[in-house]
Amino acid sequence: MIGRSLAAIAFCLLLLSSWVIGGAAAWLYVAVYALAMVPGLPLGFALFGRQHAAGWIAGAINTLPLTDGGSTQPIAIDGRPVVPMSEQPEVAVRVISPGTLPALRIRLLEGRDFTAADTVDSPSAVLISETMAKRFWPGESAVGKRLTLTFSPESKREVVGVLADVKLRGLAKPEPISAIYVPHGQMPWGWMALLVRTAQDPGSLASAVRAAVSALDPDQPVLEVGTMEEHLGQTLSHPRFNMLLLAVFAVLALALSALGIYSVLSYGVRRRTREIGIRMALGANRRDVLRLIVFQGMRPALIGLAVGLAGALALGRALSSLVFGVRATDPLTFAAVSLLLGLVALAACAVPAWRASRVHPTEALNEG
Repeated sequence: MIGRSLAAIAFCLLLLSSWVIGGAAAWLYVAVYALAMVPGLPLGFALFGRQHAAGWIAGAINTLPLTDGGSTQPIAIDGRPVVPMSEQPEVAVRVISPGTLPALRIRLLEGRDFTAADTVDSPSAVLISETMAKRFWPGESAVGKRLTLTFSPESKREVVGVLADVKLRGLAKPEPISAIYVPHGQMPWGWMALLVRTAQDPGSLASAVRAAVSALDPDQPVLEVGTMEEHLGQTLSHPRFNMLLLAVFAVLALALSALGIYSVLSYGVRRRTREIGIRMALGANRRDVLRLIVFQGMRPALIGLAVGLAGALALGRALSSLVFGVRATDPLTFAAVSLLLGLVALAACAVPAWRASRVHPTEALNEG
């Protein structure tokens, strides 16, 4: 969503009731036109859906992506059997303005984007997600199909485009969802996030944009201002905290495992000092002693790794929601962890094995 050359900043606006009554869609257009007066923003950037030569573009959406929430509504597909509302399929519904797709870098796979011509006086239009297109119209084009939002049954809405799937409800839910995008000009919404994609540091524009909105309407609140990177960080705060706790406990468990293996092996070697001395007196060399101690130490460690892998496979699904982008049975993760624990066990065996190989037969025979 955020590129290195362009960054997006979001301004959450609670549109006043007077503006909603008078036309919230019109107010948003006026607000974005006002942004053209902000120092550093090229004149002409403020047109929704039009990209300035310097790379500026703006849009608006009622619920930002990666937000656990937003509107969900039942729908009726034109030409399908009529069923009660309780049995109708539900989809996520987002209200957007022209310019939102390029501002958030959402790919248009088929059809067209919304334009300023999509108003209450024009035919009702919607964009849908790729998952929704495959769900309701598999093997055929969804463009031109018609549907009805059950909570807004006054008109049938035509699908004018298909969009790539967007993680609307956060990274913890990797499965794509069916989603409908409605133009703000046809469904005015009282809460909108104004999006500005810019080629410069987006944080530097916050005060200037606030001033521009205030100049347009001093009573219009701008409740939240933040970059999309900050928004992403907020959505990841809880998973990151959970992963930090897991990492701390994992490191602690790893340290305790290494200490336990070392302690047990050291104690075992100490008790077998006389036996080792006798073996060396009878002709066993240092390599034989090292091989004996390391083999006997690694055998229970390898058995423990096998048992741990079986337990991890059984419990992996419970932790999959905390590890975004990694499957519950990811082979690379299991191989890396197994290798790490094996190296720790080998390192824990090395010191007592080296000590055992340094025991002089005479000293060993004199003990006990």
